[in-house]
Amino acid sequence: MRLTSLDPHRPAYVDQIDWSAMSDADGKRLRELGLCEGASIELLHRAGFTRRGAHACRVGRMIVAMRATHAAAISVRTGVDPA
Repeated sequence: MRLTSLDPHRPAYVDQIDWSAMSDADGKRLRELGLCEGASIELLHRAGFTRRGAHACRVGRMIVAMRATHAAAISVRTGVDPA
């Protein structure tokens, strides 16, 4: 499932990231903030009434805001820790 479809406050893990869906600079910034395959992630809030606003997510112990287009490029899975 995509991060944009995840219910708020439901813990998940990053399964796959489509880095080609974002610029090199945006991808680098998200990687520096700890976003990578296997990272724990939790959707905290969506801006606006649609799924097209900014998304606030907890990645590990850090809270990260990202564009909806970036959130749509992230596949997540719920359940057991992949490590």
